[in-house]
Amino acid sequence: MTYGDGGGAKKAGKKASAEESSYNKPLPRATLNPEVSKPFWDGTKKHELWIQYDRRNNKFVFPPREVSPGDLTPMDELEWTKVSGKGRVYSYTMVYQSVIPAFNEDVPYVNATIQLDEGVRMTGNVLGLTEKQKTNHELRSNQRVEAVFDDVTPDWTLVKWQIIDDEEPPAPPSKE
Repeated sequence: MTYGDGGGAKKAGKKASAEESSYNKPLPRATLNPEVSKPFWDGTKKHELWIQYDRRNNKFVFPPREVSPGDLTPMDELEWTKVSGKGRVYSYTMVYQSVIPAFNEDVPYVNATIQLDEGVRMTGNVLGLTEKQKTNHELRSNQRVEAVFDDVTPDWTLVKWQIIDDEEPPAPPSKE
């Protein structure tokens, strides 16, 4: 799920009205099996990040799917769980020339892979960098980020990321 900056994310709680739905960029297509990803998109509309959790294997699963990878735990045994929305930049690229013309007005923008504190990876844009920071590639791998939500139309809220000054995530309990 990768999207251009689109002018930045709207503040939490502010929903796009019908008049503001002039978003002219590609939107997600949940047409193959929309019920699989519906809880994820319902969560984004509430400015929350929800991800499937496989209790059988004690791991989070993303992107949404009908079965868990590995032992093929069926979807009805995967629990939708609200997660922190915090993580680290795993990798990123600075996009200077978009292959999708609708994003040309946003270049340069950051397309990043984010490793959530819960272990899964998501892709998205990192917002809030100045032009100088983008030019100097001041974003770093391992930098802390959190999800922000961009209400681009009345029906779609996209997940993007912003840099945060945050302490380390809590350490898992020791097994001693």
